[in-house]
Amino acid sequence: MSSEDNKTITFDKPKKPKNKKSIGWIIGVVVLILISITFILPTTFLAGNNEIVFGSINGENVSLTDQYFQTQASIASAQYGADANTLQGSYSIWNQAFLSTIANISLRNMADEVGIKTTDNYVDRAIVNSGFYSNGDGVFDATLYDNASSYEKNAFRAYIEDSVPASLVATDISRVHSSNAEIALVQDINSKGRSFDYVTIDSSLYPEEDIIAYATANPQPFMQISFSSVTAATEEEANTLLESLNNGTKTIAEAADESTSTSDGARENVFFFTLQNEMMTADDANTVFSAAEGEIVGPIHTVGGYTIYQVSAVPHAPTEATEEDCNAARNYLSLNESEMMNTYLDERAADFAARIDAGEDFFTIAEEMGLSVTTVPSTTPNPSGFPLFSSFQMTDPGANLANATYMDSNYLSTLYQSEEGTVLPAQTLTSGARLITRVGAEATDSSASTYISTMYDYLKPQMATLDLQYAIFRDPTFEDNFASVFFTQMMGSTN
Repeated sequence: MSSEDNKTITFDKPKKPKNKKSIGWIIGVVVLILISITFILPTTFLAGNNEIVFGSINGENVSLTDQYFQTQASIASAQYGADANTLQGSYSIWNQAFLSTIANISLRNMADEVGIKTTDNYVDRAIVNSGFYSNGDGVFDATLYDNASSYEKNAFRAYIEDSVPASLVATDISRVHSSNAEIALVQDINSKGRSFDYVTIDSSLYPEEDIIAYATANPQPFMQISFSSVTAATEEEANTLLESLNNGTKTIAEAADESTSTSDGARENVFFFTLQNEMMTADDANTVFSAAEGEIVGPIHTVGGYTIYQVSAVPHAPTEATEEDCNAARNYLSLNESEMMNTYLDERAADFAARIDAGEDFFTIAEEMGLSVTTVPSTTPNPSGFPLFSSFQMTDPGANLANATYMDSNYLSTLYQSEEGTVLPAQTLTSGARLITRVGAEATDSSASTYISTMYDYLKPQMATLDLQYAIFRDPTFEDNFASVFFTQMMGSTN
């Protein structure tokens, strides 16, 4: 029967609902959003004489007027809510609809190749089981179905007829088990790993006396000021607030108490460079630092909005170097005096290496240099991040081995090919950090077998689905013109 006809369903007495949801139920819930017609295609998109085509796969185009594509756009629009009206939201909605349609076409073609058919009886059962025409108890309600319009019934049925074959293919592929020996192989590989220990040489080691010496020679960035501040979302709101502060109807402390911003209120001994980093225009920090005690300044455009300041203590040199001040100064130096900082770090890394070459113990050197040692337990070499194998993302509490091997793939090979006890040369993590790693023993992790047994059935379908998605979107017949079509034809001219 044609989906354009007003088809009817013959059904028995309602059955008690089951907890397990079928593919039809999932499709039905999705289509519920479509039938509510919450998303309307802008008429200007359809006004041109030429069809808007976003791309194709297997020679089949995905166009703006395709019913399946419009269904997917409706679903995505309902999910985005108010954000659907923004440019970013619109792009995401249409792109999601395009990719969903491409996937459906590819899966539907696979279904055709293996002879999967959608019979009227199967579609009838999928509609009944979908939940779309169910009552509050989750049971199919014949009255709801009979009272639905012909358009609604036909639209619902057409969508299921188009979706079910693709869903069956995707489900079958997700259940594929490549070999009965696969779990054993994965367990064996995952049980063989290596442990490591490492230290990080970074700006936290820079001596306090050197910081004080630098600040004494270069005082401007390290001058401090105390003030109270309050931030408004817009300049107009800030000017209204400023007026109330100036006429005395409100104090800045009262305004700060009413603000939801955690940065508002009284702040003491704020470095010039700290305040400068909070402003959209760095020179505006001079405006605050040049104000008299008690003077109100602003509003100034800051990263939080539009901020008003009232100075409580004029600029002064730090009276003492607190730990917090020293840490802030170290960060400043690592960013603004990177050559000086990196020279120091490289010297410390060279000192560490020289002591290793002299036969000293890795852990003894670390302790005497004030370095914390991070221990990474047995980890499988896993450059691709295969989810059934352990990886540094899972085992490294400091994340530095994960970062080092991500930035330099050769470092991963060095880690696993070096002999136990080898201390590797310093590896640069960032401009202000060096990593020194000690290679540990090769080990067998007995817990790997339990992990694989527990997670295999859960992760394998996900991996199979991701592989399927990867294959679809890298199909040589897939032509993706979405971005150019969206911005030139949908957001621009449709002629």
